[in-house]
Amino acid sequence: MKHKIKIFALITFTIVGCYPEKLKYKLGLGTLYIKGTLMQKGGELLKSDSFIVITEYFSRFIQLENESPIYVPKSRIIFPNKKGDFHIDFDLKATSINLSFIAKGYKLHSFFFSRQIGIGNLKYDVELIKSKSWRNEFFINTRPYLEKFILEQRYDMPDYQQTYIGNWLADVKNNLAEK
Repeated sequence: MKHKIKIFALITFTIVGCYPEKLKYKLGLGTLYIKGTLMQKGGELLKSDSFIVITEYFSRFIQLENESPIYVPKSRIIFPNKKGDFHIDFDLKATSINLSFIAKGYKLHSFFFSRQIGIGNLKYDVELIKSKSWRNEFFINTRPYLEKFILEQRYDMPDYQQTYIGNWLADVKNNLAEK
């Protein structure tokens, strides 16, 4: 019995120690979805249009000797509702997921989660930090990050979502040029 308690304590410490405080989870066989709220620092409603870039990674069965396994990404975007709530389905075939939270005037925030046995559905409340220098943040971090989803076809993002990102980038760039 003491051996089982030690193993349970070790697993719990490992799981809890690896993720941000804002992440809550339920014990379960697998993660089916991630839900939460997107807000600004301090818990206030976000005062900017926002979206979430989701990239799920699927493993390939091809693995050459002495090489790492090959993972194929697939990306899409979703939009939180007016209250900032979001719900993201996590494909059962995916081994991991990366969430990137984007909003005008705020620093880019990302969260990476690898599927683990014993972790059920997740609740992740995200507090975005207002950028002190949005122009620099946009050109150094946000823009290059988003452009790869348009330029690199390996992400397999739907065309209409690539178009949305391109229009969003152009709109922000034009607004920054006018100032």
